[in-house]
Amino acid sequence: MDFPTLPPHPFETVPAGEAAQIAEIADLTRKLLQQRYPGSMARRGVHPKDHGCVEATLTVNADIPSAYRQGIFATPGKSYKTWVRFSNATALVQADVDAKGAASSRGIALKVMNVEGETLLDAPGGKTQDFLMINLPMFAFADVAEYLELTRSQFANNDNLGPFFTPPFSDAKKRTLGIVGKIAATPMGNPVESQYFSASPFLLGENLAVKYSVKPRNPGNTPVPANPGPSYLREALKKTLDPKTGQAVVFDFLVQRRATNALPIEDATAVWPEDIAPFEAVATLVIQPQDFDNPLRATECEHLVFTPWHSLREHRPLGGINRLRLAAYIASSKYRLQSREPTAFPKDPYAPPTAG
Repeated sequence: MDFPTLPPHPFETVPAGEAAQIAEIADLTRKLLQQRYPGSMARRGVHPKDHGCVEATLTVNADIPSAYRQGIFATPGKSYKTWVRFSNATALVQADVDAKGAASSRGIALKVMNVEGETLLDAPGGKTQDFLMINLPMFAFADVAEYLELTRSQFANNDNLGPFFTPPFSDAKKRTLGIVGKIAATPMGNPVESQYFSASPFLLGENLAVKYSVKPRNPGNTPVPANPGPSYLREALKKTLDPKTGQAVVFDFLVQRRATNALPIEDATAVWPEDIAPFEAVATLVIQPQDFDNPLRATECEHLVFTPWHSLREHRPLGGINRLRLAAYIASSKYRLQSREPTAFPKDPYAPPTAG
């Protein structure tokens, strides 16, 4: 399968051999989906379990700094209908915490509708602006080469990561283990009470590199239940957004500007220190109470395709992990959607969200 590519941006440094590594990961992604879902409808290659897809509105702040008025943030006060999907990062659909109480990485994906301007992908869903984030400010793998090692191990061991995390450990694997430990020890009682981070960098306009984050106005401290059900995060989200008793949830959409060239572009495990590169608010995401836990919404949600490459040119993804995501997400979504019956989707999933 051929994948679209772009010439490297001046901010990027592409390692020798990366294109072949990306092609191998894309091929393994398809094989992993075949292995996980033989003879059945495939789920997403990553983040297959959602806690809910909800309608929201993203509004550009009236006082957005002029340097950030690029792409979808160009017009102060402009609002966009937006899909928001909350998820677990585990490769398979499973309980929100394991038998030992360890958590997986959690995710939030925004699909901003009806964007105007030149987009990077000419494909279904490409006329949207997607933002994908996780609940830690770093990825567990620095680059494509490290992720290829993981993917090979996943495929060879039927998604059992035990062999991958067996000594001896390289320095890179020790770092990965440390990040995985942070993920496992990061409890979440409710998906709307956590801050989420893009972890990888993006352009903002032509000359700024940034990272993104969404941070709840009221973080809350809902505890993980003493005996959590397998989908306790969905239940918490339903309670928060109950149409009769719930309340609106507000996130600040933040930009972290790369203040110095010393802040890495190619290392996705690197955190940009906030004392050097503080987050600044540029927009507001509002989720009103709603009924999202129904078959129609579940079907619409499953058909949505999220990738950071559904993007305006002003928000182009940067760095090796993002270059990998271009190919890997296309491979995953094509296999996933081709494995389904055409009649499974009752409406255009790229239309603006509908009530219910």
